[in-house]
Amino acid sequence: ARRGTPIWLRFVVVPGWTDDEDNVEQVADIIERWKDVIERVEVLPFHNMGQDKWDTLGMEYRLRDAQPPSTEVMDRVRAQFRARGLTVH
Repeated sequence: ARRGTPIWLRFVVVPGWTDDEDNVEQVADIIERWKDVIERVEVLPFHNMGQDKWDTLGMEYRLRDAQPPSTEVMDRVRAQFRARGLTVH
């Protein structure tokens, strides 16, 4: 940030894990403190494309039953970040 390098922050919306309104507000509180150096927040929907990698490594994939978030949830999360004056993609 001191070098003028733009910072893009990614927030992955995982239903039942990160999509709770209070959780998003707490994350937004932290990001808002840094909004002078954070150029944008990318709100990304969860997907399970990495599941095979976990299986190959013989590791437990705790998000096996998680589903992608609904459009409504994604819109709400983006709106929560935008309400803080953050640029959201």
